[in-house]
Amino acid sequence: MDMATRTLLSDEEFLALPDTPGKQELLDGELIELPPAKIFHSKLAKRLMWLLITVLDKSRIWIEVVYWMRKGRWLIPDLSVSWPDQGEKDGWFEGSPMIAIEIASRGNTAEELELKTALYLEQGAAEVWIVYPKTRTMVISRQDGIERVGPGESYYCDRLGLTITSDFWTPVE
Repeated sequence: MDMATRTLLSDEEFLALPDTPGKQELLDGELIELPPAKIFHSKLAKRLMWLLITVLDKSRIWIEVVYWMRKGRWLIPDLSVSWPDQGEKDGWFEGSPMIAIEIASRGNTAEELELKTALYLEQGAAEVWIVYPKTRTMVISRQDGIERVGPGESYYCDRLGLTITSDFWTPVE
């Protein structure tokens, strides 16, 4: 019989981990390790960043920056838009970004993405975008509900005044 064991880390133990390829996050004390992103994943992130720059000052757009949510919770969205007055503590962003964007990849589980979405919203995010490259869909979660955007559809983010159209899926170099 195979019994799985879970080792929980304190914030101090998490911050003392050695650098490794990929991302390391802490979710309720549990270490979440994600493999390095593949090229298509990075191209989508770049495309999203360029779209965001059309409506926002680039000082508010972040790629894989750490947000400390509270004890035992350190998350790194693929992209994020910080609040204009985003809090900081000890050199880390504190609380959720205004918009957290996660691009689902081979290292993500559905349960982790759901937990992260709930945590971002609980800690004050206005929106959480989960982008699913394989199905070319996007799920937008807000306090007031969830919106799914499929292939050929567009999404208008009224908070940013930005429309994401179906050409989003064709990243440019």
